[in-house]
Parts: sequence; structure tokens; C-alpha cells
Amino acid sequence: MDKNSPFMTWKRLWLVIIFCFSLWVIFSARSALTPIIFSFIFAYATQPIVEFLHDRKIPRGFGILIVLFIFAFSLVLLFVGLAPQVQNQIESFSSNIPKYIKILELWILKFLMKLKISSQAELQKFISDNLNLIVSVPFKTLQASGNFLLSTTKGIFSIAMSILYIGLIPVIVFYIGRDMKGISPICLQYVHPDYRKEVEKRFFRLDELLSAFIKGQLIVGIILSVLYMSGFYFMDVPLWLLLGILTGLASMFPYVEWIIAFPLVVLLTILQHQDWTHFFGVLLIFGVLSSLTGMFLVPKILGEKIGLHPIVILTAILVGGELLGFIGILLAVPLAATAKVGLEAVYDYYIISNDKNS
Repeated sequence: MDKNSPFMTWKRLWLVIIFCFSLWVIFSARSALTPIIFSFIFAYATQPIVEFLHDRKIPRGFGILIVLFIFAFSLVLLFVGLAPQVQNQIESFSSNIPKYIKILELWILKFLMKLKISSQAELQKFISDNLNLIVSVPFKTLQASGNFLLSTTKGIFSIAMSILYIGLIPVIVFYIGRDMKGISPICLQYVHPDYRKEVEKRFFRLDELLSAFIKGQLIVGIILSVLYMSGFYFMDVPLWLLLGILTGLASMFPYVEWIIAFPLVVLLTILQHQDWTHFFGVLLIFGVLSSLTGMFLVPKILGEKIGLHPIVILTAILVGGELLGFIGILLAVPLAATAKVGLEAVYDYYIISNDKNS
């Protein structure tokens, strides 16, 4: 290719327009794309299992069916085993809500009494009325939303579409998992022969980054979920099972567990025990497991294959969540990895090649 050719040609301009149009379509149809994205992530993460079965003369289609069956069977076992425990924890938490409200009332009352705004009786009545109102808002909102959805055609249609999306996921996973090996060659057919070798090289690089991140972070998330559940259990944290799973899954992304899970766990623990011992115990759990993740789990499981700084990943997650909601959070790291591969290509072509020619 001529190195002296202009940077922006009509062909490149059309590619930019097509790329921007594709982003607009993704943004506009993000709800409809949700099952496809979930299915692709699942099929991509389980591809090594399908390859392992294929090497043992099991067809890819049958292999992905085996993976889906094992996954569904595992979910059933988890549900049967954990559902009673989760139900007991939720019932216990619900019965303690009035006690938690009284504790919050005392805390707020003590704070306002120090400010000497009004008499204790007036402050206590004001806090009690407003706190009960605030607590009842989420329940009333959920009840009103449920009644509205069930009483309108649009609401019923939305529920039906959600069920349809969930039902489509196994079907989409089957076809993506079965044809995963053929996706890359099909895409390369539409690349100009002069660029095909370079694009293929970048595809393999992107596949290396994404496979290392997705598979590694899933392993890290499972390990941390078990560790957080164990720690919360010994510290007698309310809803320790659900919060342990939530915190472990949030730990798949750098520092997100501190933003999402830590404030909730600390608040519930303080409301339950009202002492410094359990607060510092929870703080110790988060500190030790976060250090364990950064110094041992991530280096051992992921190594240095990703090459994305935690700040870059966190920024991508925040921006993706702001633009596309939960779908943006799922796509944040793959898009960041894609941008990294693109920058590597620009660096190799425009900087290294110019240095060699000079």
C-alpha cells in the first residue's frame, strides 16, 4: 500500500459512516440485542469445552447441547439447594426492617438534636413520619408498576417480550456455539485481500484479549463469591448469601465491589449489630480479598495478557453504563479491548513503519 496516500479517502469515509451508523443501531436497539449479547458471551466463554468435546469426535452441535444441559442442571441444583436458605434470610431480614427503621430514627434524632433545630418531640414525629414514607416508597412503586404492567396492553406485551427474550437465549447460544469457528472466516471474506492478513492478525489478538479476560474474570468471580459468602457468614452479615454472590460478581470488574456492594454491606451490618467490631470485620474482609485479587488471583489467572489498566476498565464500565445501561456494562471491556487492538495497529503502521523508513 502507498504510504504517501491521503489518510482520509472516500472508502475510509464510508467505513467511518457505516461504523457510526452501526453504533447508532446498537444504541437504539440495545434492548433487543440483550439476548444476543448474553448468548454470545456464554457461547464464547464455553467454547473451550465445546472444542474439548469436538476433539473427542463429538459434533459441535451436540457438544453445545451438552454444555447447555450441564448449565441448566447446575442452575436447578443451585436453586434447589440455595432457595430455602435465601428464603429464610429474606424473611428474617423483612422481620427486622421495623427494628432497622427505629435504629435509623435514633441516629438521625441524635444528629438533629445536636443542631438544636427544634424540640425532641417535634423532631421525632417529623423523622418517624418521613422515614416511614421513604421506606414505603419502593414497595408502593413496585406494586403500582406491577398493577400498571398487568393492566395495560403495552405492559403485557413487554412481559411477553421479556419471556421470549429469555427463551431465545438457549437457541441463540446453540447456533453461535455451533458456528463459532466459522464466524471469523466469514468476516474476513469481506475484507480486501491486501488488508486480510493484517485484519486476521488483529482478530486473533482481540480474541486473545477477550478470551483471557472473560474466562479469567469468570473464574475470579466464582472464587471471590465463595470467599465473600464465607466471610459474610462468619461476620453474621444480613443476607450474607445474596450479598456474597453480588459482591463476588461485582469483583469481576476492578473496584466495582467497593462502589456497589461495600456501602450496602456496611449499612446492613451496622444496623444489625451496632458496634465497631463487625464494621471493622467487614472492612477487613473487603480489604484482604481485594488485595488477594490484585496480588494473587488476577496475576495467576489472567497474567499480563489483558494489558488494560484498571482505571481504563473502570472508565469504560462507567461510560458504557451511562450510554447503554446494563448492556453498556457488558460491552465495556470488549469495546475497550477492541480500541486497544486498534491503537496497536495504528502504532505499528504509522509509528514503527515510519521509524523504519526514516
